[in-house]
Parts: sequence; C-alpha cells; structure tokens
Amino acid sequence: MMNPVRNSTMKNKIIDSVRNSTSGPEQPQKAISNGVKKQNKIDRRSFLKAMGAAGLGSVVTSAKIKAGPNEPPTEKTQDPKLPQVPKRKLGKTGIEVPCLAVGTMFDVGENQIVLIKALQWGVSYWDSAYGYSGGNSELGIGKFLSRNPELRKDLFITSKASSARKEPTPQAIVKKAEERLQASLKRMNTNYIDLYYGVHGLSDPAQLDDELRRWAENAKKRKLIRFFGFSTHRNMAQCLEAAAKLDWIDDVMTSYNYRLMQDAEMQAAVDT
Repeated sequence: MMNPVRNSTMKNKIIDSVRNSTSGPEQPQKAISNGVKKQNKIDRRSFLKAMGAAGLGSVVTSAKIKAGPNEPPTEKTQDPKLPQVPKRKLGKTGIEVPCLAVGTMFDVGENQIVLIKALQWGVSYWDSAYGYSGGNSELGIGKFLSRNPELRKDLFITSKASSARKEPTPQAIVKKAEERLQASLKRMNTNYIDLYYGVHGLSDPAQLDDELRRWAENAKKRKLIRFFGFSTHRNMAQCLEAAAKLDWIDDVMTSYNYRLMQDAEMQAAVDT
C-alpha cells in the first residue's frame, strides 16, 4: 500500500454549524489514503457562514430535489453563484470526492435540509455509520434517496460496522459486520455503499486479519461495497502503519487536529 495519508480528504462535519457538536470518539476526522496534494482552499469558517447565509432562499437551476410535505422545495444542481467545494482523489480508489464531507451523526430524517443544501455547494460525500443517532442517520439518508433515487449515482456514501470489532473472535466480527452492512443497505435504500469501514474505531491492528480480508473481498465481489477501510481514534499511529502494509485497505479515517500534527509518532505514521 502506498503512502496512506497523502491520499486524504479532510472530513469536516457540516452539521457542526447547525447544531451543537457532540463530544466523544467521533471527532473531526480525516479520511486517509495515498498522495493527495493541497489544492485551492475554501476556508471552512467562511464556507459555513456562506452556507448559512444562503438559507432556504438560494436560487438554483435545473430540476427540483423532492422534499417532504413540511419542507421547502429546493433545486438540486449547483448554482453558478455558489462556490463549489473542490475535489480530491481519495487514496487508491482513484475516485474524486469533495474535500469536505457531511458527517451525519444526527437525526438526518428530521434535518433533510442539511443534505439538500450540501448538494448545492457540491458536498456529495456523506459519511454515516450503523450506530449514528440510533440508526436515524442512515434512515434519513434512505428517506432522501427514496424521494430522489436518481441522485444516488452522484453521491459518495460511507458507513461503518459499529461495534462489530467488540465481538470475541474474528469469525464473530465478520458475521456482525455482514449483519451491519445488510442493515445499512436496507436503511439507506441503496444496493451498494461506496466506502465501508468494516472496523469502526479500530485500536488493535491485529484485527486486520485474513478473516476480515476475505470478507471484505467477498463483499466487493457481491458489489455490496466498492471500497473497504477502517476508522480509528486510539492507537492511531500503529493502525496506520499496519494499514500501509496491507494492499486490501483502500482508506483509513482517523482523528486529525493541530495537536496531532505536532505528534512525532503520528507524523511518522503519516509518512509511512
């Protein structure tokens, strides 16, 4: 596996601008892979201010995104007046994704406007997990796609096998990951997930074993997922170093902030 962190997309949670951020392991994260260089930047604070200022009255062109009976109708494609979030290649996938993602650790079903407004700014990378908001994150994405199925091809959706890593054996872990994957597909009204984190919150690199590799490869063959990876919030440097040696890991999502940028061990792992 080539340099896992030079392929990176900074995962900044847009919902932080709408509601109070939650504490815990789901911190601002960075999707890590191979060889991405810095491109033109949109300052996050300025972007979020502009997004809020645009409000519900943004005038855009093309066909409307279908909204619920109590939601304002909103157009689906990008207005030339609105700056579009730049894209970067995500790791070995070769896929270009926005450098900002919508982190959906909230009740998406009750906040469909976040997804609608995100698309107007070109933010088509939506990150979820089986356990986010008690399942309401994935159910909310499914609600959106049930109304706008034609937009699925334009989205890059990720999810995670929440708590599967806590199972006692490798066989039990992959069994739980399969259950989580099937549930997520059903909730989100999609027949595939673009990037699936089969281990949500990895801290022990030993869990990246052959049992998990075989399951990930099989899920790809069944076309249930396009790419496979894991997220990590503890023991991150060791997890990154382990991933760098495995050609079946397409992406790693890790916490990343100014403090971690100064951590010598973390930087060494980033440069692996």
